[in-house]
Amino acid sequence: MKDVTPKSNLELILKAIGFAVAVVAIIALLKVAFYAFMSVAGWIIPLAIIYFLIVKFSDRD
Repeated sequence: MKDVTPKSNLELILKAIGFAVAVVAIIALLKVAFYAFMSVAGWIIPLAIIYFLIVKFSDRD
């Protein structure tokens, strides 16, 4: 059965602050991960082309 007793204002504020901190932390981690990926994303196409040329012109059958 659901607890329907009213919560204190302090408890509600602490839960709201905790939720806000968690959301901000998740957004910050995603932003850092995005910047880390974008800093090396420029290497994807050149490396793929080099790998393609090595595989295409290698004499391994």
